[in-house]
Amino acid sequence: MSDRRTRVLLVGNGGFFHIGAFFRRALDKLGYEHQFVDEEGYFKNPGDSFMRKVLSRLTRFLTYKRFNQALVKVAISFRPHVLLVVKGAYIHPEVLAEIKSESKTILVNYATDDPFNPTSSNRDVAAAIPYYDLYLSTKRSILPDLKRARARKAVWLPFGYEPAIHFPERPNSPEETARWASDVVFVGGCDRDRVHFFTPFLNLPDIKLKLYGGYWDRYPELRPFWQGFALGRDYRLALGGSKVAVGLVRQANRDGSVMRTFEIPACGAFLLAERTEEHLDLFEEGKEMVCFSSPEEMVDKIRYYLKHNEERQRITEAGYRRVTTGKHTYHDRVVKILKMTDSFRRIENA
Repeated sequence: MSDRRTRVLLVGNGGFFHIGAFFRRALDKLGYEHQFVDEEGYFKNPGDSFMRKVLSRLTRFLTYKRFNQALVKVAISFRPHVLLVVKGAYIHPEVLAEIKSESKTILVNYATDDPFNPTSSNRDVAAAIPYYDLYLSTKRSILPDLKRARARKAVWLPFGYEPAIHFPERPNSPEETARWASDVVFVGGCDRDRVHFFTPFLNLPDIKLKLYGGYWDRYPELRPFWQGFALGRDYRLALGGSKVAVGLVRQANRDGSVMRTFEIPACGAFLLAERTEEHLDLFEEGKEMVCFSSPEEMVDKIRYYLKHNEERQRITEAGYRRVTTGKHTYHDRVVKILKMTDSFRRIENA
């Protein structure tokens, strides 16, 4: 176990279903002295109003400046041993350099997105890569690019799950059953390259599909399947009311596994996921999860497992055991991160 005297400055989003909040809860339970710089207090969603979005863009420069000034102020006064940043979308690289020059702080990034993908990151995220002592990527495929971008040490550390939020829960009344029951469920945003996975259901009236997440209503043909959003208990009920939960990765983000990879089994649902190298390393295919490589294979697997309830239940239970006994909580991720930073501290203090 890492030295509990280690002071940790955490930077991330403190919203209840964000990794920043999960890491903060882990640090509390582990007993580390820590402070949290919450991005949510600075970069709130402006809402759907056109004028609010315009005002948000006009004031964004000032907000960035205020956020970075606050980060430097906290770092100088708290003097952390470890600065743990979740993605770091709003941190200027020169601020990292300033923090490093003021102390022997070990800079760590837990990168939840591909830093080279302009749709999910920005220039500061990519430019900051060489400043971190330890760059932890949730995508193994980008490790070579991180090394080319002069990452000092790049390591694959996948997502996890939060036991306080991700646990099995079934609909417990006729009304909830009617609301949440499905043959197939997908929870996640509607990327363009995800649409073709679900258009086959237009010709499958015997299979009840439900889609949760943003932008599915933009496609008229898929709008009848869209159920809005599912967060917190609603998320658990959407999974708990399903027979098959589809797990898609984001191709544009070069994902090999995603948050749903761990959350779906942790919630006691049957995981039918895209066949990737990471998924096959994390689970035993056909025993702890089921995979597909095309929409046609996905539909074939759905048809098969909807007819084989006992086999589907065995795989569901095995997947649950794999995730919940395999040290995949965000508490486990924080423990591993701080163990890795111990080696840096020993080298610097030698």
